[in-house]
Amino acid sequence: MSDADFSGSDLFGDPILPRKEGRGRPEHSWSLANSNKVLLAFARGLSAKQAATAIGVSVPTLRKHYSSELAHREAAALRFEMVQLNRLNETAKGGSVAAEKELARRLEKARLADLSDRVSQHARPPAPERVGKKQMAQQAAEEVRGRFEPPAPPPNLLN
Repeated sequence: MSDADFSGSDLFGDPILPRKEGRGRPEHSWSLANSNKVLLAFARGLSAKQAATAIGVSVPTLRKHYSSELAHREAAALRFEMVQLNRLNETAKGGSVAAEKELARRLEKARLADLSDRVSQHARPPAPERVGKKQMAQQAAEEVRGRFEPPAPPPNLLN
């Protein structure tokens, strides 16, 4: 096969590179497209292993080449949402009524989610766990005192 037989990218958009001479697999190189895929995976809530699988590398390779993306993993969803809201706001400023409606809908949805979180924190504590018949009988048997109480151990056995 010659270099002319390679189309440039595969089904998933990854570049197809001709095989270089030498031993072993060529080292992975960082790319903006893969960086964006990793950030989107973290914004969606995927694990590091799933993000590595999404771009076709191992987890150690992901950690080696995409460490800055891994550092922002916790805030990826929030940052992605803020970028989307900012884009909607800029489009709405330009006069798009559909963008204004979508922005208002998303902000209201966020307000309701925050209110729901606050209300659920002040909710009643959970009811105590129910005790079944067998557990009640076991507890009653352990509390028996008097004639049927198990005898105390001999005094010499205590440390």
